[in-house]
Amino acid sequence: MDVNPAATYKGYDLYPLVYRHAITRVWPEPRPDRSFDAAVVICLQGESPEGAQARTFRLEATSWDNVGGARRGALRYAEAIINGAVPGLSVAPSGLPAP
Repeated sequence: MDVNPAATYKGYDLYPLVYRHAITRVWPEPRPDRSFDAAVVICLQGESPEGAQARTFRLEATSWDNVGGARRGALRYAEAIINGAVPGLSVAPSGLPAP
């Protein structure tokens, strides 16, 4: 993971995580060249992304055809979580206080 956050939003540091999509094998087999999944680590601004003050959220049922799109999608998802726009997900239950 990067040492520096990719973005800061409303007092939280955002670290997008992008990884290759695990393709389920079926026949006939589709052959996408590349697809990527993403997650995002949200922690208080200035805190370690590996500490107890960090939470990781995986983007479900979404994959991208390039790394840049996956990073942007992860950052938008983190902003939505911080804004309270994603039902059932919040940064507050883990002990991350509102800044």
